[in-house]
Amino acid sequence: MTSHRRTLAAAFATAAASVSLYPIFTGGLWFLAGLGAIVVVALAGTATRWRRLPESVCLAVGLVALLLYLNLVFAHSRSLLHVLPTPASARLLGHLVNQGFTEAGKYAPPVPELTPMLLLAAGGIGIAALLADWMAVRLGSAALAGLPLLLLFTEPFTLSVDRGFLGTTVAFSIGIGGYLALLSSEGKDRIREWESQDPAARNAPDTKALAAAGRRVGFASVVVALILPLVIPGLHVTRLFGGQVGIGGRGGSGVSSGAGGVGFPGVDTQFSQQLSSELNTQSQIVLGYNTAVQSPDYLQLYVLDKLTDSGWTLTQPESVVRVDPRLPAAPGLADASLDGTVSTTITIARDVGPDQLNALPAPYPTTTIKAKGSVEADRSTLMLFDQGPALGGLSYQVTSLVNTPSEQALDTAPTPPAAIKDDYQVVPASYDSLRSLADSIVNKAHASTPLDKAVALQNWLADGSFKYTLKAPTVLDASELTRFLTVTKSGYCQQFSFAMAVLARLVGLPSRVAYGFTSGSPDGDNEWQVTTHDAHAWPELYFSGYGWLRFEPTPSGPTGQGTAYAPGYATVSGATSTGTPAQSAPTTAPSSSAGNSASQAQLRRRLGVQLGSEGGPNAGEIGNPTPARNAPGTNPWEIFGLVVAGLVILGLVAPWTARLAIRRRRWHRRRHLDRPDQADAAWAHAAWSELRDDLADYGAGCLPSDTPRAVAARAGTELALAEPALAALGRIAMAEERARYAARPTDGSGLRHDSVTVRRAIAVAVPRPTRWRGRLLPASVIGPALNATAQAADIFGRLTPEWISRFRTPAS
Repeated sequence: MTSHRRTLAAAFATAAASVSLYPIFTGGLWFLAGLGAIVVVALAGTATRWRRLPESVCLAVGLVALLLYLNLVFAHSRSLLHVLPTPASARLLGHLVNQGFTEAGKYAPPVPELTPMLLLAAGGIGIAALLADWMAVRLGSAALAGLPLLLLFTEPFTLSVDRGFLGTTVAFSIGIGGYLALLSSEGKDRIREWESQDPAARNAPDTKALAAAGRRVGFASVVVALILPLVIPGLHVTRLFGGQVGIGGRGGSGVSSGAGGVGFPGVDTQFSQQLSSELNTQSQIVLGYNTAVQSPDYLQLYVLDKLTDSGWTLTQPESVVRVDPRLPAAPGLADASLDGTVSTTITIARDVGPDQLNALPAPYPTTTIKAKGSVEADRSTLMLFDQGPALGGLSYQVTSLVNTPSEQALDTAPTPPAAIKDDYQVVPASYDSLRSLADSIVNKAHASTPLDKAVALQNWLADGSFKYTLKAPTVLDASELTRFLTVTKSGYCQQFSFAMAVLARLVGLPSRVAYGFTSGSPDGDNEWQVTTHDAHAWPELYFSGYGWLRFEPTPSGPTGQGTAYAPGYATVSGATSTGTPAQSAPTTAPSSSAGNSASQAQLRRRLGVQLGSEGGPNAGEIGNPTPARNAPGTNPWEIFGLVVAGLVILGLVAPWTARLAIRRRRWHRRRHLDRPDQADAAWAHAAWSELRDDLADYGAGCLPSDTPRAVAARAGTELALAEPALAALGRIAMAEERARYAARPTDGSGLRHDSVTVRRAIAVAVPRPTRWRGRLLPASVIGPALNATAQAADIFGRLTPEWISRFRTPAS
């Protein structure tokens, strides 16, 4: 019996832990498939324990049962009699597994419930259930069984899937509840074995008292463990109850470190619906910079230059050179097209973690960079990589070119060289269906030059019937792009940059997609601040003599990407804008070295909390370090105070409200009775129940064995009740006795008034503290609630032979 109870506990714990996978999928079929795998594994484990078998055999039987289940669900069409596996069904399962891993690399959570993805989910949950059952039952270690459960629970965190505070908390509570139930089932068995090994049911000691004490200790420990990190300054909330930010405006899937979980968008980031989940969350500082220009340009982080059937991808940098400190020349950029240089000092926030390539954000095109570490640059994209110090707190100075060609200059730009066309005009055949749409856009705008075509595509997306929203499906291939352009017409920077870059190639313009951050928001004299809300993606088009120029198809302003703007050369041909008016190109402004030092020191103070008290590893390059001030945002003590206040209010309101609801239900129960005598009996029972609860609430309870007359006599004497309460008390007792024993009950129409009279008299008779305790914390509600909680927590301990025997059919 012990093994059966623990088998059920292990199955329940696995199902509870698998709930944490919900943000990875779009529906609920994955959970049903995993639940079936858990049931099959549990049944197989139970079957192997009818006889003592080697542990390896038990594992093998469970694995075979799991494979049979997966074959039945996913490959039954090629199985013998739709049940028995065949070589064809085995090949189908193998194909689905390979396809599942391929789809997993293609889609970003939440992924659609495709058959290969469901197979991977069911198989993974089934393997976790098999290991948990084997460890908890066969090895007799419920604590060790938490390892496979932990794998299930932490899977969404490895994918940086955002679940929101409420979703994360609920999933955590369910998962930890299942694990605690598994530990409880083992704990009761160990207590029973103190006197004898594997005792029979009739000889097993009563462990209810010890189990209740264990539940109280465990509950108190969990509460302390959850609250303690909030109130101790040395402990910080981790990503267990926090999201992670990234590209697109609100969230993403970069790699991060630090308490805040801030990070640059990862190189393999797939823009997904999780961005919209942090729409109303407070932004976090990513970096700050100092520059003597009125309107700084975007900060480029990555360049996606290869268009495939699965979307835009980043070609692994091949021509990387050491920067010391000058970078290679920008591709296609002639000196005659330049309008000057800009110097920018960038300071990364301290809690920003490294990404996969250690990339550094910088304006494009950058010519020189001064930073600690070993800085490298890619020749074709000028992406910067620093393999030296940690990214958090890093400070570096870059010099970039001001590239603001005029409309006339771009109209007369030469044809791109063959090497550019061969690499940046390639369009897979799956996108050919959009060629007619691209042609119609430029033809309708009467665009004849490459610039006119580029502006026509940009304006059609930014100023047409498209809507900016974070609640949009990810665009990863031609079919999804077609749906975005012709059906949904709503999205964020990922969709808009993807679309314009593809349409540009279809009309013969070399294009690529860059992403990083917009210029952010001004924060003082020559100072700018970039937050997670400024993460962005944009298309870049190639013009001979001027290199790669960015365009802005994403709607901007209050209804779009707030800090996005189109450059001056992209606002020609009388284009109008539905967002913020285009900002002017960066223009230099004179500033003294003293002014720069003061501005840098001020920037250091503003970013003090992100950079730390010592100013990060490169404090000397920015200015003198200044002490960090208290971090802005929510104080842990405020959170603790709000939580305590909420619990206090809930604790005061809930029992009182429940008591009123119970009273109302009792007095309205007679509405469902047809005969008058039944109604009178219902009135009598309701009045009697109310009397017993009122006595319990105000500390004057009675024994269950007391008769109604004895209760009335004792209450009237001990509480010194006077008329008319004493007479009302007698009528309630007499009505209950007649309802129990007499042929016809007493008329109960006045019992409700009598009940109110007695309750008020009891409240007056007791001391004031007792009176308020009875009103706010009625014992008639608190006591049953505590008993119900204790019974629910010990659900697996109640699975005893005596309890199961109730449901057995008696032998004839």
